[in-house]
Amino acid sequence: MFYLKLAFQNIRKSFSNFSPFLLATTSMFAITLILSNLAFSKSLDQLRGADAVRTLMKFGLAIIVLFSVIIVSYSYRFLLKQRTREFGLYNILGLNKRNIATISFWELLMTFVMTLVAGTILGLIFSEFLFLIFVHLIGGNYFNLTVSIPAVLLTILVFAAIFALLMFFAMVTIKRNSAISLLKDNTRSEREPRGRLIMSILSILMLAVAYYLALSVQGPIEALLKFFIAVVLVIIGTYLLYIGVTIFVLKRQKANKSYYYKPEHFITTSSMLYRMKTNAVGLANITILVTMTFVTLATSVALYVGVQKVVAEQFPKNTNISISGKNIDENKAALNTFIQENDVDTSKAASYSSFTVMTNFSVNADKQAALPANSPKLNDYAALRFVTRDDMVKLGNDLPELASNQAILYKAFGDKDVKSVDWFGEKLEIVKEVPSLKNLPKFPGVFDVFVFVVSDEQELTKLNDLNNQEEIKKNTGAVDFSTQISTEWLVNLSAKEREVLSKKAPNDVNQPNRVIVATEKESKEGIMEFTGGFLFIGFMLGITFILGAALIIYYKQISEGAEDKRSYRILQEVGLTKKEVKKSIDSQVMVVFFMPIIVSIIHFAAAFVMISKLINIFGITDIGMIATVSGITILVISIIYYLIYRKTSKIYYRIVER
Repeated sequence: MFYLKLAFQNIRKSFSNFSPFLLATTSMFAITLILSNLAFSKSLDQLRGADAVRTLMKFGLAIIVLFSVIIVSYSYRFLLKQRTREFGLYNILGLNKRNIATISFWELLMTFVMTLVAGTILGLIFSEFLFLIFVHLIGGNYFNLTVSIPAVLLTILVFAAIFALLMFFAMVTIKRNSAISLLKDNTRSEREPRGRLIMSILSILMLAVAYYLALSVQGPIEALLKFFIAVVLVIIGTYLLYIGVTIFVLKRQKANKSYYYKPEHFITTSSMLYRMKTNAVGLANITILVTMTFVTLATSVALYVGVQKVVAEQFPKNTNISISGKNIDENKAALNTFIQENDVDTSKAASYSSFTVMTNFSVNADKQAALPANSPKLNDYAALRFVTRDDMVKLGNDLPELASNQAILYKAFGDKDVKSVDWFGEKLEIVKEVPSLKNLPKFPGVFDVFVFVVSDEQELTKLNDLNNQEEIKKNTGAVDFSTQISTEWLVNLSAKEREVLSKKAPNDVNQPNRVIVATEKESKEGIMEFTGGFLFIGFMLGITFILGAALIIYYKQISEGAEDKRSYRILQEVGLTKKEVKKSIDSQVMVVFFMPIIVSIIHFAAAFVMISKLINIFGITDIGMIATVSGITILVISIIYYLIYRKTSKIYYRIVER
């Protein structure tokens, strides 16, 4: 009972020390509970695409739990550092290490209970609010969120494990230190670090390789394969940048007599140099968290905005009615039967036939391409789509007449300078390139897309047969790998007609000559379920990363303020004016706290090409839109970062000027 009472008094009297820790634990508990409640709530089953949404939520929950461990642990270790002197006094006054550990246990238990109560209340309240936002993002109409008891229990269990880990940290700290070392622990200063030339070189090399990987990617698949390598190199390179390069630069500044022996430079350089070993890790953490915020929010917002345009490009009219087979005439007959049976008005409709082949499409120095490719490469993989000149004219395109061995090229996505194609022995001469093909539905895909307009349906069928003959040679098994020709009607229908027609289309995927009815509304709803969930997860992760960065900045200001207080007092006693002290403080704070945001922006700028290629996986190719969204994201996060800096710097000034 004595230890419980003492622990309660410690929290009450030192609440200013405990409050940042409580803020961290409560915030992370609430965020974890929100995602957990959304992921496991039965209300999610009332939404379309519940399985995909639930998977996204669980993925986001796993990341949030990981960062909860990191942020809460970082916060508690700072609290321990602030209280080591207090533990040392307990030891001198007669309490042994086991008694001190008991006090720490009760303190953690009480903070856990406070976190549990406050976090549960906030989590459940904000769950309802954020569920409304989430449903709006995915275009749903079910707004009643039921509380998931398993989600609440899971969150409590996770944080019980985290607090058990914190208790382990406390026990190790108390056990490893004597009373004298505990008394001195939070006043120990760093020795001046060595120049670390090797670390500086490694940092530059790692960041250079990461930037090269990001800037040199040619396609989405290559970007996907290299993304995680680049991320690891940037993270390690960032830590080495602050640990090695910053110290190396500060050493050079100190060696420069004309620069170093000025009051503002002397104080700033000396102060940063002696503490850069611990300072560097905090700055690197902030940089990585801010960069992750940039990437997460910019990617999710660009994806959410861009897919709406992608869906619109897939539907020149609001409904596509299609069928696939090996014979165009049979396709048309089956489609006409379906249309007549359902009284579809096709007076203003348009139809076209096409086939698409996914293959390696390499072009030699003579601007010639040959299939099959002799030496296939990943970056050469592309979707080759073939349509007829007559169909494209019906869709509103003005195209010249073509002979049987001629084609018109439209580079839908990708850029290859090609003048002729050897199509399995049939030579196609590219007589013209067009910048676009009106009313042709966009082909969604990860790879480059090239559309070839050939003379007529006979030529289209011949080219498809040549491709299928090659597939038969390569695949002698029972599985049919042949490519079918798709015939599609593009038509505008009323909402009621679309609903009726969708229900009448056969659902058996194994049924031959299966008619497929796709509507713009249903496609948009389906894709918004995914992108809306992605944006929501990105928003939650962004909040977590910013919270982590803010806490680190706050702790840096407090710890550095306490360390600098004595130094600045001594400098004033030997003749430094308050104006000079203020100027020196401003210089140091500006350098230390604006360095991470500048480095983060450089990291993101280098990664922009790779990020845009990753977004291309979803068919979004509007670089201007991606750049605009990225710029706005950087601006908003930078403003938030500046506000955090202004707020926390006031704490630093108050501590130093006391």
